[in-house]
Amino acid sequence: MAAASFRVVQLALKRMLNFNTPPLKNTTTEPVWKVLIYDRFGQDIISPLLSVKELRDMGITLHLLLHSDRDPIPDVPTVYFIMPTEENIDRICQDLRNQLYESYYLNFISAISRSKLEDIASAALAANAVSQVTKPSTEQTSRTQTWSRSWTPSLTVCSVFLSLWVSP
Repeated sequence: MAAASFRVVQLALKRMLNFNTPPLKNTTTEPVWKVLIYDRFGQDIISPLLSVKELRDMGITLHLLLHSDRDPIPDVPTVYFIMPTEENIDRICQDLRNQLYESYYLNFISAISRSKLEDIASAALAANAVSQVTKPSTEQTSRTQTWSRSWTPSLTVCSVFLSLWVSP
Protein backbone atom coordinates (compact mmCIF):
# COMPACT_ATOMS: atom_id res chain seq x y z
CA MET A 1 0.00 0.00 0.00
CA ALA A 2 1.45 3.38 -0.96
CA ALA A 3 2.17 5.75 1.94
CA ALA A 4 -0.51 8.22 0.81
CA SER A 5 -3.14 5.46 0.49
CA PHE A 6 -2.11 4.07 3.86
CA ARG A 7 -2.60 7.49 5.48
CA VAL A 8 -5.99 8.05 3.80
CA VAL A 9 -7.27 4.68 5.00
CA GLN A 10 -5.86 5.28 8.48
CA LEU A 11 -7.62 8.66 8.69
CA ALA A 12 -10.90 7.12 7.49
CA LEU A 13 -10.66 4.48 10.22
CA LYS A 14 -9.89 7.10 12.87
CA ARG A 15 -12.90 9.11 11.77
CA MET A 16 -15.11 6.01 11.92
CA LEU A 17 -13.82 5.17 15.41
CA ASN A 18 -14.61 8.74 16.48
CA PHE A 19 -18.33 8.25 15.72
CA ASN A 20 -17.82 9.42 12.13
CA THR A 21 -16.55 12.85 13.07
CA PRO A 22 -13.02 14.11 12.40
CA PRO A 23 -10.73 13.37 15.36
CA LEU A 24 -9.56 16.51 17.13
CA LYS A 25 -5.82 17.11 17.11
CA ASN A 26 -3.95 18.50 20.11
CA THR A 27 -6.92 18.37 22.43
CA THR A 28 -6.62 18.08 26.18
CA THR A 29 -10.11 16.67 26.69
CA GLU A 30 -10.64 13.03 27.45
CA PRO A 31 -11.94 10.96 24.52
CA VAL A 32 -15.37 9.34 24.72
CA TRP A 33 -14.71 5.84 26.02
CA LYS A 34 -16.14 3.16 23.78
CA VAL A 35 -16.00 -0.48 22.74
CA LEU A 36 -14.93 -1.64 19.27
CA ILE A 37 -16.63 -4.76 17.94
CA TYR A 38 -15.26 -6.28 14.75
CA ASP A 39 -15.31 -9.51 12.81
CA ARG A 40 -12.13 -11.22 11.57
CA PHE A 41 -12.21 -9.21 8.36
CA GLY A 42 -12.46 -5.92 10.26
CA GLN A 43 -9.69 -7.05 12.58
CA ASP A 44 -7.47 -7.82 9.57
CA ILE A 45 -8.05 -4.28 8.25
CA ILE A 46 -7.53 -2.42 11.53
CA SER A 47 -4.61 -4.41 12.99
CA PRO A 48 -1.87 -3.31 10.57
CA LEU A 49 -3.13 0.29 10.47
CA LEU A 50 -3.75 1.23 14.11
CA SER A 51 -1.77 0.18 17.16
CA VAL A 52 -3.39 -0.68 20.49
CA LYS A 53 -1.98 2.62 21.83
CA GLU A 54 -3.67 4.56 19.02
CA LEU A 55 -6.94 2.76 19.76
CA ARG A 56 -6.62 3.64 23.46
CA ASP A 57 -5.81 7.27 22.62
CA MET A 58 -9.06 7.35 20.64
CA GLY A 59 -11.05 6.04 23.61
CA ILE A 60 -11.30 2.38 22.60
CA THR A 61 -11.21 0.62 25.96
CA LEU A 62 -12.07 -2.83 24.64
CA HIS A 63 -11.83 -4.36 21.19
CA LEU A 64 -13.70 -7.62 20.84
CA LEU A 65 -14.65 -10.07 18.14
CA LEU A 66 -18.33 -9.96 17.22
CA HIS A 67 -18.87 -13.67 17.81
CA SER A 68 -17.03 -13.88 21.12
CA ASP A 69 -18.91 -14.15 24.41
CA ARG A 70 -19.46 -10.56 25.54
CA ASP A 71 -20.94 -9.22 28.74
CA PRO A 72 -23.31 -6.24 28.69
CA ILE A 73 -21.76 -2.82 29.20
CA PRO A 74 -24.95 -0.75 29.14
CA ASP A 75 -23.35 2.63 29.86
CA VAL A 76 -20.77 2.55 27.04
CA PRO A 77 -21.26 3.22 23.31
CA THR A 78 -19.97 0.71 20.79
CA VAL A 79 -18.58 0.99 17.28
CA TYR A 80 -19.08 -2.01 14.99
CA PHE A 81 -16.78 -2.64 12.01
CA ILE A 82 -17.95 -5.75 10.19
CA MET A 83 -18.86 -7.40 6.92
CA PRO A 84 -22.64 -7.44 6.42
CA THR A 85 -22.95 -11.24 6.38
CA GLU A 86 -26.13 -12.97 7.47
CA GLU A 87 -24.35 -14.40 10.53
CA ASN A 88 -23.00 -10.96 11.54
CA ILE A 89 -26.38 -9.25 11.07
CA ASP A 90 -28.01 -11.93 13.23
CA ARG A 91 -25.45 -11.24 15.96
CA ILE A 92 -26.05 -7.47 15.82
CA CYS A 93 -29.78 -8.19 16.17
CA GLN A 94 -29.03 -10.39 19.18
CA ASP A 95 -26.91 -7.60 20.72
CA LEU A 96 -29.82 -5.18 20.27
CA ARG A 97 -32.28 -7.62 21.83
CA ASN A 98 -29.92 -8.17 24.77
CA GLN A 99 -29.31 -4.41 25.12
CA LEU A 100 -25.56 -4.93 25.48
CA TYR A 101 -24.50 -1.30 24.96
CA GLU A 102 -25.58 2.29 25.44
CA SER A 103 -25.54 3.05 21.70
CA TYR A 104 -24.63 1.32 18.44
CA TYR A 105 -22.57 2.84 15.61
CA LEU A 106 -22.78 0.36 12.74
CA ASN A 107 -20.04 0.45 10.09
CA PHE A 108 -20.04 -2.09 7.29
CA ILE A 109 -16.96 -3.03 5.27
CA SER A 110 -18.98 -3.58 2.10
CA ALA A 111 -22.41 -2.57 0.87
CA ILE A 112 -25.33 -3.86 2.89
CA SER A 113 -28.62 -4.91 1.31
CA ARG A 114 -31.91 -3.26 2.14
CA SER A 115 -33.28 -6.55 3.48
CA LYS A 116 -30.42 -6.81 5.99
CA LEU A 117 -31.00 -3.20 7.05
CA GLU A 118 -34.66 -4.08 7.53
CA ASP A 119 -33.63 -7.02 9.72
CA ILE A 120 -31.60 -4.65 11.92
CA ALA A 121 -34.48 -2.16 11.95
CA SER A 122 -36.95 -4.86 13.00
CA ALA A 123 -34.65 -6.04 15.80
CA ALA A 124 -34.14 -2.47 17.02
CA LEU A 125 -37.89 -1.86 17.01
CA ALA A 126 -38.64 -5.13 18.82
CA ALA A 127 -35.97 -4.35 21.46
CA ASN A 128 -37.18 -0.75 21.82
CA ALA A 129 -33.62 0.27 20.92
CA VAL A 130 -34.21 2.47 17.87
CA SER A 131 -32.94 5.59 19.62
CA GLN A 132 -29.75 3.75 20.57
CA VAL A 133 -28.72 3.11 16.97
CA THR A 134 -27.14 6.18 15.46
CA LYS A 135 -28.48 7.50 12.19
CA PRO A 136 -25.73 8.86 9.89
CA SER A 137 -25.70 12.02 7.85
CA THR A 138 -25.75 11.79 4.05
CA GLU A 139 -22.02 12.53 3.90
CA GLN A 140 -21.24 9.52 6.08
CA THR A 141 -23.27 7.10 4.00
CA SER A 142 -21.82 8.22 0.68
CA ARG A 143 -18.11 8.13 1.56
CA THR A 144 -16.27 5.20 -0.02
CA GLN A 145 -12.65 4.14 0.20
CA THR A 146 -10.91 1.39 -1.75
CA TRP A 147 -8.38 -0.76 0.04
CA SER A 148 -5.20 -1.57 -1.85
CA ARG A 149 -4.61 -5.18 -0.99
CA SER A 150 -4.92 -8.43 -2.86
CA TRP A 151 -8.60 -8.66 -1.86
CA THR A 152 -9.34 -4.94 -2.51
CA PRO A 153 -12.78 -4.73 -0.93
CA SER A 154 -14.79 -1.58 -1.14
CA LEU A 155 -15.18 0.07 2.25
CA THR A 156 -18.36 2.00 2.60
CA VAL A 157 -17.93 3.77 5.89
CA CYS A 158 -21.64 3.99 6.20
CA SER A 159 -22.64 4.04 9.85
CA VAL A 160 -25.99 2.92 8.64
CA PHE A 161 -29.03 3.96 10.14
CA LEU A 162 -31.77 4.27 8.07
CA SER A 163 -34.61 6.22 6.94
CA LEU A 164 -36.50 3.00 7.69
CA TRP A 165 -36.73 4.08 11.31
CA VAL A 166 -38.59 7.22 10.42
CA SER A 167 -40.58 5.84 7.53
CA PRO A 168 -44.27 5.27 8.17
